[in-house]
Amino acid sequence: MNLLTMLSSPFRRIVRWLHGSVLGRYVRALSASARISLSILLGSMVAILGLSAFSSPELEVDATPEAIPVVARPAELESLSPEIHVFGRVENPNTTALRAATLAYVTQVNVREGQKVAAGDLLLRLDDRDAQLSVRRNEAALTEARGEYERLQAQQGAETKNAEHQRRLFELTVKRQERFQTLYKKGQISVTDYDALEQQRLEMEMALNQQEMLLASHKAQRASTQARVTRAETDLQESMLNLERLSLVAPFDGTVIAIDAAIGARIDAGQTVMSLFNTDSQQVRVSLPERDATALHAAVSNGQGIGADARVGGEWVRLELLEIGAQVRSGRAGTDVLFASPANSELALGRAVDVRITLPPQEGLIEVPLQSVYADRIVYTVEDEMLKSVDIQRIGIREDSEGNMSLLIRANDLKAGEPLVVSSLSRAGSGARVTILGAQDSETDIDSTLDALEALDAPEALVVR
Repeated sequence: MNLLTMLSSPFRRIVRWLHGSVLGRYVRALSASARISLSILLGSMVAILGLSAFSSPELEVDATPEAIPVVARPAELESLSPEIHVFGRVENPNTTALRAATLAYVTQVNVREGQKVAAGDLLLRLDDRDAQLSVRRNEAALTEARGEYERLQAQQGAETKNAEHQRRLFELTVKRQERFQTLYKKGQISVTDYDALEQQRLEMEMALNQQEMLLASHKAQRASTQARVTRAETDLQESMLNLERLSLVAPFDGTVIAIDAAIGARIDAGQTVMSLFNTDSQQVRVSLPERDATALHAAVSNGQGIGADARVGGEWVRLELLEIGAQVRSGRAGTDVLFASPANSELALGRAVDVRITLPPQEGLIEVPLQSVYADRIVYTVEDEMLKSVDIQRIGIREDSEGNMSLLIRANDLKAGEPLVVSSLSRAGSGARVTILGAQDSETDIDSTLDALEALDAPEALVVR
């Protein structure tokens, strides 16, 4: 009897017993799909028990991990200048919108968007026929007002002379009456002649009073006539200004931003027809987080120099610090800082640029590669062939001439000359066994080793234990 027969006989007895039992009757009452599912479940359990029975004993694993190869450099404490790299936006506070002074039609457009113009250049002209008629009408009104003023002056001159004559005649009449009064008292003239002379004196006095009243009104008449002349002059000047404003000229050297008019278009009074900005007042606005803004403000307060550059077309353009915002704008998370750009820099309005702000140098800083800092707060040194974590303070970043970034850190527990791990490790943690590659080689060989590790696609995930 072979092994298969020996195994099948008990199995047949178990099946016959199950077939006649209550469980067998229950199974036969199930649907075909339910019986299939139950068979699969029982088969899986039997397979698992069988594998467990025939499996080999657990293999022993060496608990001692292999040493991880790392690249390390001696820590160097230097005087370095931290850099702040941030995006800024080009803006211009001296942006002007030219508006139409009156209702008119566009007759001439001399510029295009983006064109540079000089102060006084004719940009756009509106139909000026109505304005010219208004100027002529006001010129006539001014001529009339001036003529009226000259006529009044001539009339008042004549009235002044008449008043002087009236005064002289009155004086002569008074003297004559005095002589007649003496003769009248002596009885040498009649009462009738004396009364006639008295009547003549009274008439002369009345005429003189009336003439003096005219002289008294001369000042008021001249003021009224002069006011009409001034009003006519003002109306003429206003109409001439309106005529002049129909020819829009550049108020300063600048660049045309937008043109909102075309030849033949009807322009309403006050409507914007063109916008331009002054190229001499270009500035770059950046938003700095609180830490960087505080550092920048402290450097300025201490009179230390601040360097700033903007990358334009692959080249760095020098910027000049204008002001540091005193408050955080609504909707912004940082403090606004303004920089002035050179007048000859080609910075388009609204353009986003990469800005590099260089702070004053600080002592005792260490420059490390980006991959050597883990969790943004620690680096590793090697002590007794094991990794040891060192807490750091991030001070800033630095970019070399080739555009490679490195971090500037301060590590109070790291002494100069101690090995600083600069390679990227996926299993970095204090106490891990490591071996330093190229420990006896020069720094150039260390760089070559680091490049070789990167070429081998070393893991870049920073897992900190």
